[in-house]
Amino acid sequence: MIRILLVDDHPLVQDGLRMRLEAQEQFEVVGVAENGEEAFEKALLWRPDIVLTDINMPRLNGIGLLEKLSKHCPNCKTVILSMHDNREYIENAMNNGAKGYLLKDIASSELINALIGVANGGSYFSAGVSQIMFDKNSAGATKAASLTKREEDVLRLLSQGSCNRVIAESLSISIRTVETHTLKIRRKLELENSAAMMKYAIEKYPNH
Repeated sequence: MIRILLVDDHPLVQDGLRMRLEAQEQFEVVGVAENGEEAFEKALLWRPDIVLTDINMPRLNGIGLLEKLSKHCPNCKTVILSMHDNREYIENAMNNGAKGYLLKDIASSELINALIGVANGGSYFSAGVSQIMFDKNSAGATKAASLTKREEDVLRLLSQGSCNRVIAESLSISIRTVETHTLKIRRKLELENSAAMMKYAIEKYPNH
Protein backbone atom coordinates (compact mmCIF):
# COMPACT_ATOMS: atom_id res chain seq x y z
CA MET A 1 0.00 0.00 0.00
CA ILE A 2 1.35 3.42 -1.02
CA ARG A 3 0.48 6.01 1.63
CA ILE A 4 -0.07 9.52 0.24
CA LEU A 5 -0.50 12.95 1.79
CA LEU A 6 -2.36 15.40 -0.51
CA VAL A 7 -1.48 19.09 -0.29
CA ASP A 8 -3.56 21.67 -2.17
CA ASP A 9 -5.38 24.80 -1.04
CA HIS A 10 -8.39 24.15 -3.31
CA PRO A 11 -10.96 21.82 -1.71
CA LEU A 12 -12.37 20.76 -5.08
CA VAL A 13 -8.93 19.73 -6.29
CA GLN A 14 -8.33 17.87 -3.03
CA ASP A 15 -11.63 16.01 -3.36
CA GLY A 16 -11.03 15.11 -6.99
CA LEU A 17 -7.54 13.82 -6.36
CA ARG A 18 -8.58 11.87 -3.31
CA MET A 19 -11.43 10.22 -5.17
CA ARG A 20 -9.21 9.20 -8.09
CA LEU A 21 -6.42 7.86 -5.91
CA GLU A 22 -8.61 5.97 -3.48
CA ALA A 23 -10.26 4.25 -6.44
CA GLN A 24 -6.91 2.46 -6.87
CA GLU A 25 -6.37 -0.39 -4.43
CA GLN A 26 -2.63 0.29 -4.15
CA PHE A 27 -3.12 3.81 -2.72
CA GLU A 28 -4.15 5.03 0.71
CA VAL A 29 -4.68 8.77 1.19
CA VAL A 30 -3.60 9.22 4.81
CA GLY A 31 -4.68 12.87 4.91
CA VAL A 32 -4.91 16.23 3.24
CA ALA A 33 -3.48 19.68 3.96
CA GLU A 34 -4.30 23.14 2.66
CA ASN A 35 -0.89 24.79 3.11
CA GLY A 36 2.75 23.91 3.49
CA GLU A 37 2.96 24.39 7.24
CA GLU A 38 0.02 22.08 7.86
CA ALA A 39 1.47 19.56 5.40
CA PHE A 40 4.84 19.58 7.14
CA GLU A 41 3.26 18.89 10.53
CA LYS A 42 1.14 16.06 9.13
CA ALA A 43 4.09 14.58 7.24
CA LEU A 44 6.11 14.40 10.45
CA LEU A 45 3.16 12.80 12.23
CA TRP A 46 2.04 10.29 9.59
CA ARG A 47 5.29 9.70 7.64
CA PRO A 48 3.59 9.10 4.26
CA ASP A 49 5.42 7.40 1.41
CA ILE A 50 4.63 10.27 -0.93
CA VAL A 51 3.69 13.92 -0.41
CA LEU A 52 1.77 15.11 -3.49
CA THR A 53 1.79 18.89 -3.36
CA ASP A 54 0.97 22.01 -5.32
CA ILE A 55 3.44 24.93 -5.37
CA ASN A 56 1.36 28.06 -4.79
CA MET A 57 -0.16 27.83 -1.31
CA PRO A 58 -0.56 30.13 1.68
CA ARG A 59 1.82 30.19 4.67
CA LEU A 60 4.44 27.91 3.09
CA ASN A 61 4.60 27.09 -0.62
CA GLY A 62 5.52 23.77 -2.18
CA ILE A 63 9.21 24.63 -2.63
CA GLY A 64 9.48 25.68 1.02
CA LEU A 65 7.75 22.45 2.02
CA LEU A 66 10.26 20.48 -0.06
CA GLU A 67 13.16 22.17 1.71
CA LYS A 68 11.77 21.31 5.15
CA LEU A 69 10.87 17.74 4.25
CA SER A 70 14.31 17.05 2.78
CA LYS A 71 15.84 17.95 6.15
CA HIS A 72 13.32 16.56 8.61
CA CYS A 73 11.51 13.81 6.72
CA PRO A 74 13.96 12.53 4.08
CA ASN A 75 12.06 9.27 3.59
CA CYS A 76 8.97 11.18 2.43
CA LYS A 77 9.17 11.32 -1.35
CA THR A 78 7.74 14.54 -2.72
CA VAL A 79 5.98 14.96 -6.05
CA ILE A 80 4.93 18.38 -7.35
CA LEU A 81 1.56 18.63 -9.10
CA SER A 82 1.22 22.15 -10.47
CA MET A 83 -0.20 24.26 -13.26
CA HIS A 84 3.12 26.13 -13.46
CA ASP A 85 5.57 25.13 -16.19
CA ASN A 86 8.01 27.82 -15.10
CA ARG A 87 11.61 26.61 -15.47
CA GLU A 88 12.67 28.29 -12.21
CA TYR A 89 9.99 26.41 -10.27
CA ILE A 90 11.00 23.12 -11.90
CA GLU A 91 14.70 23.64 -11.17
CA ASN A 92 14.03 24.66 -7.56
CA ALA A 93 11.88 21.59 -7.06
CA MET A 94 14.55 19.28 -8.52
CA ASN A 95 17.34 20.94 -6.55
CA ASN A 96 15.38 20.43 -3.33
CA GLY A 97 14.84 16.74 -3.91
CA ALA A 98 11.50 16.44 -5.71
CA LYS A 99 11.09 12.95 -7.13
CA GLY A 100 8.55 14.13 -9.68
CA TYR A 101 7.08 17.24 -11.27
CA LEU A 102 3.74 16.87 -13.02
CA LEU A 103 1.57 19.43 -14.75
CA LYS A 104 -2.11 19.48 -13.87
CA ASP A 105 -3.16 18.88 -17.46
CA ILE A 106 -1.98 15.25 -17.38
CA ALA A 107 -4.42 12.33 -17.45
CA SER A 108 -5.24 10.58 -14.19
CA SER A 109 -3.67 7.39 -15.54
CA GLU A 110 -0.35 9.20 -15.93
CA LEU A 111 -0.58 10.52 -12.37
CA ILE A 112 -1.17 7.00 -11.07
CA ASN A 113 1.77 5.59 -13.05
CA ALA A 114 4.00 8.43 -11.86
CA LEU A 115 3.18 7.84 -8.19
CA ILE A 116 3.75 4.10 -8.49
CA GLY A 117 7.09 4.73 -10.19
CA VAL A 118 8.20 7.17 -7.49
CA ALA A 119 7.08 4.81 -4.73
CA ASN A 120 9.23 2.11 -6.31
CA GLY A 121 12.32 4.29 -6.16
CA GLY A 122 12.13 6.06 -9.50
CA SER A 123 11.37 9.61 -10.57
CA TYR A 124 8.81 11.01 -12.99
CA PHE A 125 8.55 14.28 -14.89
CA SER A 126 5.63 14.81 -17.21
CA ALA A 127 6.26 15.43 -20.91
CA GLY A 128 5.84 19.20 -20.70
CA VAL A 129 8.34 19.44 -17.85
CA SER A 130 10.87 17.18 -19.59
CA GLN A 131 10.65 19.31 -22.74
CA ILE A 132 11.37 22.49 -20.79
CA MET A 133 14.46 20.95 -19.20
CA PHE A 134 15.57 19.47 -22.54
CA ASP A 135 15.34 22.90 -24.17
CA LYS A 136 17.48 24.35 -21.39
CA ASN A 137 20.11 21.62 -21.65
CA SER A 138 20.21 22.00 -25.43
CA ALA A 139 20.81 25.72 -25.04
CA GLY A 140 23.58 25.02 -22.53
CA ALA A 141 25.20 22.52 -24.87
CA THR A 142 25.15 25.09 -27.69
CA LYS A 143 26.89 27.64 -25.49
CA ALA A 144 29.48 25.09 -24.39
CA ALA A 145 30.14 24.20 -28.02
CA SER A 146 31.17 27.81 -28.66
CA LEU A 147 34.21 27.45 -26.38
CA THR A 148 37.61 27.30 -28.08
CA LYS A 149 40.01 24.39 -27.52
CA ARG A 150 42.16 26.55 -25.20
CA GLU A 151 39.10 27.65 -23.21
CA GLU A 152 38.13 23.99 -22.83
CA ASP A 153 41.65 23.28 -21.53
CA VAL A 154 41.32 26.08 -18.96
CA LEU A 155 37.92 24.81 -17.88
CA ARG A 156 39.24 21.25 -17.50
CA LEU A 157 42.11 22.42 -15.30
CA LEU A 158 39.70 24.50 -13.24
CA SER A 159 37.67 21.35 -12.57
CA GLN A 160 40.82 19.85 -11.00
CA GLY A 161 41.07 22.77 -8.58
CA SER A 162 44.03 24.40 -10.34
CA CYS A 163 44.68 28.06 -9.63
CA ASN A 164 45.50 30.58 -12.35
CA ARG A 165 49.25 30.17 -11.81
CA VAL A 166 49.10 26.39 -12.19
CA ILE A 167 46.88 26.70 -15.27
CA ALA A 168 49.32 29.19 -16.79
CA GLU A 169 52.27 26.87 -16.17
CA SER A 170 50.40 23.82 -17.51
CA LEU A 171 49.42 25.57 -20.73
CA SER A 172 52.62 27.64 -21.10
CA ILE A 173 50.73 30.91 -21.11
CA SER A 174 50.72 33.98 -18.88
CA ILE A 175 48.46 34.39 -15.86
CA ARG A 176 46.94 37.43 -17.59
CA THR A 177 46.00 35.21 -20.55
CA VAL A 178 44.39 32.71 -18.18
CA GLU A 179 42.33 35.52 -16.67
CA THR A 180 41.24 36.59 -20.16
CA HIS A 181 40.19 33.04 -21.00
CA THR A 182 38.18 32.65 -17.78
CA LEU A 183 36.40 35.94 -18.43
CA LYS A 184 35.48 34.80 -21.95
CA ILE A 185 34.26 31.44 -20.61
CA ARG A 186 32.00 33.17 -18.09
CA ARG A 187 30.56 35.44 -20.76
CA LYS A 188 29.95 32.64 -23.26
CA LEU A 189 28.31 30.37 -20.69
CA GLU A 190 26.49 33.27 -19.02
CA LEU A 191 27.85 32.39 -15.58
CA GLU A 192 27.46 35.02 -12.88
CA ASN A 193 30.76 34.60 -11.04
CA SER A 194 33.85 32.45 -10.52
CA ALA A 195 32.04 30.13 -8.12
CA ALA A 196 29.40 29.40 -10.77
CA MET A 197 32.15 28.73 -13.31
CA MET A 198 33.90 26.33 -10.94
CA LYS A 199 30.62 24.48 -10.32
CA TYR A 200 30.05 24.21 -14.07
CA ALA A 201 33.61 22.94 -14.62
CA ILE A 202 33.28 20.22 -11.97
CA GLU A 203 29.94 19.08 -13.37
CA LYS A 204 31.31 19.03 -16.94
CA TYR A 205 34.49 17.14 -16.02
CA PRO A 206 33.54 15.07 -12.95
CA ASN A 207 36.25 12.43 -13.44
CA HIS A 208 39.21 14.72 -14.06
